[in-house]
Amino acid sequence: MKKFTLFTLALATAMAASAQANVLKDAERAMKEGKEAKDVVAIITPAFTNPETQNNAQTYVIPGKASFSQYDHLLGLKQFNKLPENGDKLMGTLLVQGYEYFAKALPLDSVPDSKGKIKTKYSKDIIGTLVGHFSDYSNAGADLYNAKDYANAYKAWDIFCSIPEIPAAAESLRKSKMMPSDTIFGEIAFNQALAAWQSDNLQNALDAFMKAKKFGYNKKQLYDYAISVASNLNNNDMVLELSKEAIPLYGKEDPMYMSQIVNFYLQSKQLDKAFEIINQAIAQEPNNAQYYVIQGVLYENSDDPAVKAKAIDAYKKAKEIDPKNDQAVYGYGRQICEQAYALADEAPTRADEYAEYFATKLKPLFEQAAAILEEAYTINPDNMDVLKYLENVYYNLNDEKMLNDVKKRMSY
Repeated sequence: MKKFTLFTLALATAMAASAQANVLKDAERAMKEGKEAKDVVAIITPAFTNPETQNNAQTYVIPGKASFSQYDHLLGLKQFNKLPENGDKLMGTLLVQGYEYFAKALPLDSVPDSKGKIKTKYSKDIIGTLVGHFSDYSNAGADLYNAKDYANAYKAWDIFCSIPEIPAAAESLRKSKMMPSDTIFGEIAFNQALAAWQSDNLQNALDAFMKAKKFGYNKKQLYDYAISVASNLNNNDMVLELSKEAIPLYGKEDPMYMSQIVNFYLQSKQLDKAFEIINQAIAQEPNNAQYYVIQGVLYENSDDPAVKAKAIDAYKKAKEIDPKNDQAVYGYGRQICEQAYALADEAPTRADEYAEYFATKLKPLFEQAAAILEEAYTINPDNMDVLKYLENVYYNLNDEKMLNDVKKRMSY
């Protein structure tokens, strides 16, 4: 009875293996007959998880070939303007799918010969196919991006950058003089980052920006976008690193990088380091208004009243250098208001004494603040904080007309 049971189990195992072999044959037949890749994948799908076939290179070579074969067919139709609707998107998807199957097949493609030496059966054809379609991945990424399929656009451009990392593919590309320059790889990686960003995959976006930079892509937009992504990821160390790199390249035309650096030290409670950085920047560029604005912000964040009081002079200097800098003008006007508020807290309580105190000490400050804050509002009417200060200023000046005017402006 035991022998019969063992025989039955062996027979069942053999039948299962035979069934899986038939799956591969059926899928290969469909592929050779020119069936669409999705149909070939549907046939071979059981083989992906079956122990008898899941580690067989052929299991992935067959759907990979089907994908590239259908792509080539559609490419021919495209050349004669006969591509079906959404054909470009389908072509890009097929290229991505074909690569993904081949990427699974390559490490499994090892066949021992009679002497036990490991040889490959499919790798040469796989490499040839990938190299032959290498430039297509760049175009496919653009088509997929335009079709708003950002996830696959990212993959297509990632594959373009990844194929040369396969030693045999790199050798073939160099021999055929098809290997692009680092400049091209940098631009493709930058586009890849944008695709990831569009699909809200911020970590992939940041990684791709870094890859683009590694290839030598160092345009200002890379630093701007990468800093924004790193900031959204709360990767403050990366924000600091990128900002420091950007300073010698674009710091003179955009003070944002200096702001990021100073803000890093401010948020990490390293106020002395923040002052050191901004003071060095001012020494190098004494006519950069935004640097004085940043200095003013740092003064305001000091716990030392004597240091905090220096903020008004920093904003005033920034306004003198650039009268249209809304942050400088607003900061200067706001500081004058704060001075008036501080003096108001010390005002005498007797009516006659207060009237003289107001006329000689408070009114001039509030009038000066009103004029400067109106300048700030003219420069940036979207800054509602300016109107809040103006509302309080005109209230203190007992100027009902301007108070109502401010309230009207605040209602919009």
